[in-house]
Amino acid sequence: MRTTPPTSMPRLLLGAALAGAVLIAAAPTASADRVPLPGVAPVSGTATRTLSEAHYVRSAGDTRMASALTSRATTTRFGTSFSGAVLDVATNATVWSKNGTTTRMPASTNKLVTAANALTVLGPNARFTTEVRTGGAADRVVLVGSGDPSLSSAGLDAMARQTASVLVAQAITAARVYVDDDVFPTPSLAYGWKSSYVPDSITPVRGLVRDQRDDSDTSAEAGRYFRDRLKAYGVTEAGYYGRADAATTSTPIATTTGHPVSTIVSRMLLTSDNEIAEALHKKVGIALERGASWEGARIAQKEALTLQQLTAGDLYDGSGLSRADRLSAVQLARIVDRGLDPRLQEQLWPMQSAAAMPTAGQTGTLKNRFTTTQSKCAVGRLWAKTGTLSDVVALAGFTKGADGRLKAFAFVVNGKESTTTLKQNVDMLGATVNGCY
Repeated sequence: MRTTPPTSMPRLLLGAALAGAVLIAAAPTASADRVPLPGVAPVSGTATRTLSEAHYVRSAGDTRMASALTSRATTTRFGTSFSGAVLDVATNATVWSKNGTTTRMPASTNKLVTAANALTVLGPNARFTTEVRTGGAADRVVLVGSGDPSLSSAGLDAMARQTASVLVAQAITAARVYVDDDVFPTPSLAYGWKSSYVPDSITPVRGLVRDQRDDSDTSAEAGRYFRDRLKAYGVTEAGYYGRADAATTSTPIATTTGHPVSTIVSRMLLTSDNEIAEALHKKVGIALERGASWEGARIAQKEALTLQQLTAGDLYDGSGLSRADRLSAVQLARIVDRGLDPRLQEQLWPMQSAAAMPTAGQTGTLKNRFTTTQSKCAVGRLWAKTGTLSDVVALAGFTKGADGRLKAFAFVVNGKESTTTLKQNVDMLGATVNGCY
């Protein structure tokens, strides 16, 4: 059983590294998944950007946009539990706000917090390694999970082939297969989750999952698949025997390494994947030595935000399913804004990439959105994370305004049924930021 990744840094060293990350980007790396946003150039003139508001004279486009937002963000459309804000990215100045600092349930826009924390704490190039270790007897092997949400059938198959070659060389054809998924605690409901959320909205999050399968026990499912592949490679009497701890001193027989964190984050944001979000949330907790319990991950989540000079209300998970989660529109817009900082481009690039951020009317959770007269002019020109619960609709992202400057925005509606009409009205606000008046 491993509770701390071998690449984790001591808390003080990691804290110092994160503090410095506000000023120094990570080393460049090539990635096939990295897709630049069309028509959006890096923000210029930002050498002295901070999270405090800079002096900024509103452009004519800003003035018109703010006026249009005020006239459109009505109580009739959005009710009394609305929070909205628009920032000028280059200066961090607030261009428009309505209840902007009032916290609301953010739903899946909370995944922007998870993305920022994972990319900053774990790093965009980090990968998680799943192992097969000896189990105390020659015929026993333990599949040890690392909490990798990108573990694939191909990776398990390759490990089974390697493990089978070791066993067959010892004339062992009746192996006992166990799984060790103690990297994460036994699944439980996060504070604020409805019991119906599992399995309706999220599969129990365990330390082993193959191909992101929806299964009540993904670790056991992965163990059984591994057993079957062992049989295919000559260990004909292999059997699955449940859970067992793998001693850290035991010998690794085979390993497989998953996708980089940047790719994992990109999938999470694009498809709003709850299981990936909670796995990354827990991995950040482990990396900051707070552990993978809900409370430990929550403490680490807050610490990571603080190190990035960001704030949040109350957060209890990484997916945004918790009805106790609270973020304001300004806090969300600040997170989006930081993701656009050119000094952090190599570290936070998924937060400004079309590979990760859904594109209005084209990809991800925004593929079928921005279809009305008031919003369709923003198709292909706006990128944002959606958030939806039965009584929550949220949208947080960025676009280029009519003045040619990047704007970060967030709109959060609580207390109204998340109908198609409400989503269309929120889309209209996002399109307004783009200049669809």
